[in-house]
Amino acid sequence: MGEYDVVVAGLGPAGTVALWHLARRGFRVIGVDMRGPGTLWGKPCGDALGAHHVREAGLPPLPSAVVKNRVEAIDVYSPGEKVRYRVRGEGYIIDREAMGKWLLEDAVNHGAEVLLSTHIVAPLIEKGRVVGVRARGGGGPVELRGRLVVEATGFTRVLRSKLPGEWPIAEDISSEDTNIAYREVIVYEDYEVEEPSVIRIYIDQELAPGGYWWFFPESPTSVNAGVGVQASLGINPRERYQRLVKTHRLFSRRFHVAKAAGAPLPTRRPSNSMVGPGIVAIGDAAYTVNPLHGGGMGYAFRAAYIAARVFEEAYEAGDISVEALWRLNVEYMRAIGARQAALDVFRIFLQRLSNSDISYGMEKRLIPEQDIYYTSSEGDISVSVIEKLNIILRGLRRPSLLARLKTVAHYMKLVKKHYNAYPDTPAGLKSWVRRLEEIYAEYRSKLG
Repeated sequence: MGEYDVVVAGLGPAGTVALWHLARRGFRVIGVDMRGPGTLWGKPCGDALGAHHVREAGLPPLPSAVVKNRVEAIDVYSPGEKVRYRVRGEGYIIDREAMGKWLLEDAVNHGAEVLLSTHIVAPLIEKGRVVGVRARGGGGPVELRGRLVVEATGFTRVLRSKLPGEWPIAEDISSEDTNIAYREVIVYEDYEVEEPSVIRIYIDQELAPGGYWWFFPESPTSVNAGVGVQASLGINPRERYQRLVKTHRLFSRRFHVAKAAGAPLPTRRPSNSMVGPGIVAIGDAAYTVNPLHGGGMGYAFRAAYIAARVFEEAYEAGDISVEALWRLNVEYMRAIGARQAALDVFRIFLQRLSNSDISYGMEKRLIPEQDIYYTSSEGDISVSVIEKLNIILRGLRRPSLLARLKTVAHYMKLVKKHYNAYPDTPAGLKSWVRRLEEIYAEYRSKLG
């Protein structure tokens, strides 16, 4: 048994960054993870990270050993690949294991304790509050107690799934708001990738319904490639990926597979509350992802950073109640969650489109190429696009598609406004959630 200021459950991107910030603030903190030293941050992922995410999470510049490739742009391809949008932006393809090790070692050097190869079993709940965790490692069962527990066990949500159902933080996720992905890291034997600084996303509702497939170069000869599909459809993404490998020109050269794995991931707005009595949730465990593509590393970093700052202030004030920790919710929802919720509205629209509709929209530049980054980062369809839609609505062959796009733009703004009015205290959460559910019900009804 151990007594700590904070127990961090899970040492993936969210948990490791939380541990790093807490250790550097001088807290007695311990991190627990089921993986061993050589498999840290082991979840299969595209491994892409925007450069701005590192800065916004209060992290130092990435060392060269962590960066596999520097990214300058993202290409988004229409079904059939007749249309390509190129979105400029600075980012990285990282070595996940190296980055996890780098941050973890620095946290330990600043006083953090770490238990690896140790499974989180359940939360310890006493008098209506989480006071620690039960875990099991090679030495048997162990109880770790802390003033705060950070739930960072990823999509498995080991702790959240065992919390009382009436706690808002225990909110579950539906399969419609989940994707299942399969990816391989392949190494070409006689080929170098064109433009290795450009990562590629391919939209194809027949191959990857409700998702997409990707091709992210790690180097001129090594690529992270995979397929993600909407979980509620019951489709095996590995089978779709194998179909892709047999038919697409990018896989026609000789290569060998260096890594292969699959995993589920959230693709929705953040959890309505990331805060509970004695516990906060961050990362995939709190659904803090970009709903359009499921990328979550950068947002996990940011949530961890906010959580560490909020805990520090609560600790210094001698009050670690739900009310004192609530600023994690307020700050995240208004700064980031509002945009993610708006993109969630757009995601629901995209998942209902056919390949024909998507190709048509991209060919006609209904959302112009220069506005794609604005929409994907800010959660808005710009005023110029709305004005353009008003002009061309009657003149094109698919007025129903354009009318729906106007509906989408309206509800993106509406839900973003609602998140910017996230309640300042827990007392306002119930009515806020009720109105949020009404907005989504109205939107789905009008979208058809």
